[in-house]
Amino acid sequence: MIDIPDSIYPKDSNGNALCPRCKKTVAECDCPSLEPAKPKSQPIKPKIRLDRSGRQGKVVTLIGALPRNEAYLKDLAKELKVKTGSGGTFYVDGDGGTIELQGDHKEMVREFFGTKKLRERFYV
Repeated sequence: MIDIPDSIYPKDSNGNALCPRCKKTVAECDCPSLEPAKPKSQPIKPKIRLDRSGRQGKVVTLIGALPRNEAYLKDLAKELKVKTGSGGTFYVDGDGGTIELQGDHKEMVREFFGTKKLRERFYV
């Protein structure tokens, strides 16, 4: 075992670890982390559109450019279906996840993703 000198990882008289930069205890230290910065998660920027093709003239609201996480899509689709009071489904395709809601709910979906509380919640 290699003996690491206290000058590299110093300790105070009580044996508590000290920050190598500011010489305060680790609990009191305000220095930035020595670990490399983790990449910040990107907020979801869904693409909302209405579609009628192949549906005999009936309108569906498509919410695309969502993450490819099926559990996440399932929960989000359920919450949107309850909020809009309509049926719908979700699937993962080449562009990412997509949620389909029956009917024209473009404004309600836009408000749903626009609230600050939900914006913070739906980071991936």
